[in-house]
Amino acid sequence: MGFSLSWVAVAPSVEKALVERFGLTERDETAELAEFDLNGARLPGWYLLVADHSDALVDEQLLKDLSKHGRVIAAMVEEHVMCSSAEEWSNGERVWGLSHLSDAGILHLGVEGALPEAYHAIHQKQFDEQEKAGGKKADVDHIIDIPLDLAAAITGYRHDMEGPTFNEMEAAHELAAAEQRPIDGVSCDRGLDKRSSTSYQQERSNKPGFFARLFGRP
Repeated sequence: MGFSLSWVAVAPSVEKALVERFGLTERDETAELAEFDLNGARLPGWYLLVADHSDALVDEQLLKDLSKHGRVIAAMVEEHVMCSSAEEWSNGERVWGLSHLSDAGILHLGVEGALPEAYHAIHQKQFDEQEKAGGKKADVDHIIDIPLDLAAAITGYRHDMEGPTFNEMEAAHELAAAEQRPIDGVSCDRGLDKRSSTSYQQERSNKPGFFARLFGRP
């Protein structure tokens, strides 16, 4: 067993567009975790929609369209293949994106745009945990948590922690599989280009400090 889901958190100005996009209606059933096929909840400053066993909410065209109405944060996790992603959209454009795909290496991170300030502390914490567990040879993957922790730092929601009360949601329009533009050459279950990821690592490893530590240089 493992988590397999996607979610999107939208600013109040975007909620109407999200509801209309899928024809959402709220049902009476509630739960403390997002255990329904489609789950809706309110967070301070956000409306949250979670799709279980679906990547539909990280669809590029969906996020582009929604973000024309305001700020959008989206994330996904697939623990069966150990991949995760988080991204922010605004004005029809991806502001930043962050992804992890263990098939590209347990220390892999795909990056696009200028990441939020919270990223640095999250990155250091999880890489420290990875090193303690054995680094590249560890049987556990802490790097998968970095995109998820970053999304949680912004929205207050993480899929495997206690959070808001969820309502079961019903969609009049089917949620289709996502079509994603890769972040630094990586898109879960939609192809892998290790060359672009390696290129990113080589470029950053030439800089001192934070990125040098990330790629194992003194």
